[in-house]
Amino acid sequence: MNNKHKKVVIFDMDGVIAEEDSSWITIHKYFGVDNSKSFKDYLDGKIDYSEFMRRDISLWPKMNIKTIENIFQNTKIIEGAKQVVTECKKKGYITALVSAGLDVLANKINKELEFDYVFANGLTIDQNGNLLGTGICRVELLRKDKVLTNLSKQLEIPLSQFVAIGDSKYDIAMLEIVGLSIAFNPKDEEIKRVVDIIIENNDINKILNYLLN
Repeated sequence: MNNKHKKVVIFDMDGVIAEEDSSWITIHKYFGVDNSKSFKDYLDGKIDYSEFMRRDISLWPKMNIKTIENIFQNTKIIEGAKQVVTECKKKGYITALVSAGLDVLANKINKELEFDYVFANGLTIDQNGNLLGTGICRVELLRKDKVLTNLSKQLEIPLSQFVAIGDSKYDIAMLEIVGLSIAFNPKDEEIKRVVDIIIENNDINKILNYLLN
């Protein structure tokens, strides 16, 4: 496969770069709360993603952002992910992390992997770092394609020269619009039907076989 015309590589975070299935769910599990009703309302189109985030955050106790940082303190990066990102950058690819998860975790990961761009959702805080109860919506779970479209315009690079890597049906919107789509450890049958390449068995290094030819 000749990818000399591919210039941008997009990585999903949860399940692709981080071992977490969902940074939101990690926090819910930590506090023993359940967001299944609001999640269903979002998927059913009854609420938008900003309202979904607000409802999620309302389930948590009042706390400081440092508590969230501590919850992610032991989050592990998938083995081989750093090498993959480093090799992509060496070969001249622009790299980006795109996640509907939280920027607290995305920024932590980025300190080690050094993506060119990071897009993730935030939490509003006061001057002392206390959570104010709302989120900052930058990446909608079902509309990651919006982020890629905006980045394509910003970079003046067509989406046909983008590669996107995801792991779930919630990544389909971005996978359908790029020149090369990869499912890494796919969780859902739906994603397998729309991607060009499927990589399983936790071997993220196999991505390089398709990028560095």
